[in-house]
Amino acid sequence: MSVINAFIARTIKWFLVVFGLATCGTLPFAMDIDLITPLFGGLVDYTPSSVPALRHWGIMVFGIGVLMVVAGFRPWLRFETMLFSTIEKAFMVYLYLSNIGQPWIAGYLTAFILDSTIVAYSILYFLSREGRPNLWIRED
Repeated sequence: MSVINAFIARTIKWFLVVFGLATCGTLPFAMDIDLITPLFGGLVDYTPSSVPALRHWGIMVFGIGVLMVVAGFRPWLRFETMLFSTIEKAFMVYLYLSNIGQPWIAGYLTAFILDSTIVAYSILYFLSREGRPNLWIRED
């Protein structure tokens, strides 16, 4: 357990900053939905009726990325941010795996790899001493 504790303690700040910035990459979808098709290799289509949901998704995931970056510098915000981002990203991993075999799923491979990495790291975070919420009580 001490190896996991040391690993997380050494890497959590920059993990949150780097992967938070990568998560912020959905902001362009919220601004211009036409960017979604080239980004997903031309394999992911959308319809006019799905545009509001996709744009909303883009801004919500961007918000998670911003929270991750801020949590890199604000330890008291880490537990809740990691919990929320882990649930969101684990669901994306589930969606990818449950749609294996669909012709369009290859468009989500990069998101799957990124989110799987974040989920795996997050599990280590929650197993470590750093992932205990009582350590993040803010003292005012």
